[in-house]
Amino acid sequence: MSEGTTMEPGDGTTRKIGRRSLFAGIGAAAVTGAAGFALGRMGEGSAAAPEPAASTTSSTQQRALAEAHRLPGATWPEVPPRHLTVAVLTLASTTPADVRTAVEAIHTATSEVTPDAGELTVLVGVAPALAAAVWPERVAHAEPLPAFRNDRAPFLAAGDLLVEVSAETAAAVADRMRAILAATPQATVLWRSNGSRDAPTPAGTTRTPIGFVDGIINPRTADLLDAGVWTGSGRDTYAVVRRMHIESTFTGLAVPEQEEAIGRRRDTGSPLSGGDGMAEVDLFAKSETGRLLTPTAAHARRAHPSNIGRPLMLRRSYALGDAPGAGLLFLAFFNDPATFIMTQRRLDEQDGLISHTYTDAGGVFFVPDPAIG
Repeated sequence: MSEGTTMEPGDGTTRKIGRRSLFAGIGAAAVTGAAGFALGRMGEGSAAAPEPAASTTSSTQQRALAEAHRLPGATWPEVPPRHLTVAVLTLASTTPADVRTAVEAIHTATSEVTPDAGELTVLVGVAPALAAAVWPERVAHAEPLPAFRNDRAPFLAAGDLLVEVSAETAAAVADRMRAILAATPQATVLWRSNGSRDAPTPAGTTRTPIGFVDGIINPRTADLLDAGVWTGSGRDTYAVVRRMHIESTFTGLAVPEQEEAIGRRRDTGSPLSGGDGMAEVDLFAKSETGRLLTPTAAHARRAHPSNIGRPLMLRRSYALGDAPGAGLLFLAFFNDPATFIMTQRRLDEQDGLISHTYTDAGGVFFVPDPAIG
């Protein structure tokens, strides 16, 4: 697998000094491998990151991390910002020229960004069929997502554009989204949702609305991102967004039952198969009586990439802020939508968490690197 190329953040990134760059630097010495140090360099003007301990991070790995491609809103900033808004838009005209015009207008829209907003990012995705007409040499997959078992009618599918705005403050996100919608009068909002994340750990993980640690196993090296996230062009990706609601049939379970459904401990994130909070699940570990420590229906087992023989997706999800009960704005990035489809099909068949959820909006989008256009 080839290493990535160092890129400055593309259009849509407002660079600010933020504590998240510091979080990422602190975590470098503690977290390595598939659950390793988050991507990229420190932001301009930030204090230098501590050097990783030689015993935990090799010079080759350090170089791979430094050379990893940074796509604002996906792999940049290293630790996902606290606030996000997702809007799925429909366009009055979907000619290639009009799609390009809308994408450019979104990326060039401006708004005030105060210092406490951190690094505000804007990510734009285009429905695969439209993207194939605009970038035929770059789009290999033009099909929409199929329906899944827990999709609930009326399901808000399709849409022409995905717009994701994130920052450290909700005000900065709201200001930029207003500016974007004003700059694209040809667009209508099909659906829109706000998301937030609890305080991050140095490794960029956070707690979901149901209290479990999320984002433990993610691709965090240039090689892993090349394998599972970037397309053949090395700069583009695909994004899936799903607005999921977690029902009280799960939140009402006792904590030990929730842990059996997830496959990890709620307090530390440690897998039931053993290890610390950043350890991978051992799918073969058994108790002295021969019982699998990770139950057959546990989410950690059902969603494990080894089941489908594909590389890791990059997940960057947020707690759903505008729905009753617990909800999740599930966001993931990959170089082939089949990776997500195959994973979701397994979850539909049997999964201790997903069987307690329903999804009422979502879709897949091609995300062109704004640095290329």
